[in-house]
Amino acid sequence: MHKVSIEQWRMFVAVVEAGGFAAAGDTLFKTQTAISHGIKKLEQNLNKPLFEIKGRRAELTSFGHSLLPAARQLIGSAEQLERQAVSQPDLLRKQLSIALDILYPVTTFYAAAKQFSVLYPDYNLDIHQTCLSRAAELLEDGKVQFAIASRLPAGCISHSVYDAHLMLVCHAQHPLSGIKQLQLNDLKASTQVVIRDAGVRRVVDSGWLGCPNRFIVADMQQALQAVLAQCGFAWLPCWLAEPYVQNQQLCALQLEQGHKRVVQLQFGYYENEANNQALHKLIALLDSH
Repeated sequence: MHKVSIEQWRMFVAVVEAGGFAAAGDTLFKTQTAISHGIKKLEQNLNKPLFEIKGRRAELTSFGHSLLPAARQLIGSAEQLERQAVSQPDLLRKQLSIALDILYPVTTFYAAAKQFSVLYPDYNLDIHQTCLSRAAELLEDGKVQFAIASRLPAGCISHSVYDAHLMLVCHAQHPLSGIKQLQLNDLKASTQVVIRDAGVRRVVDSGWLGCPNRFIVADMQQALQAVLAQCGFAWLPCWLAEPYVQNQQLCALQLEQGHKRVVQLQFGYYENEANNQALHKLIALLDSH
């Protein structure tokens, strides 16, 4: 079999994500002809079709579907290696790359990370703070070795690590703070602060209570600051919100339909990392906190 290049795999993934050869060419700054030629060569080397052309869209065959997760990981690993080599020209250090959901307590993570750095001083930690579906994408794409998130891709090894408890809060002077038992309809006249899904392939809503007025932010700290500035109410993790509730800057809202939420976070990694001792030591340290 002829060797398949990383660039051909990159074209393959680009066609999937862009939905066609011309759009993939725009993504990779190549002509449609170059993309078509690259995919044709790839299919010839594999001796199987990867796409079926339906109208203007290129749809994956079942064989193409089976190759996509590994192709994404291969490209992500190659890009990660290149970044490391460029940023560390003298000596390539070992590295653990992590997608960390914003619901996970940062103090817990960094306490474990500090212990890890003492035990593995020759390792760099590369931390990607994520939200909702982005962790699964980073893991699928091989850009991280493991993830802590509520949503993980199929086929990875995972187990529960932390239950994130969230409370519904507003500023102490917000009009909602004076209502004892709130109904969902009571909220719809107010603005809800929501966090934008960081995913690029699949965008999901989580915790939205149907309010037509939304104040959309990028992360949990921005959500906190928006609530403190009386821009609206929000679901915030208890570890973040409780100090502000205790000092009476924020008010915990009593929603009859449930004023608290629990989001289960999991570790996830692929089988190729099953023997990575450094990774499993970091997981053990996080489990112990």
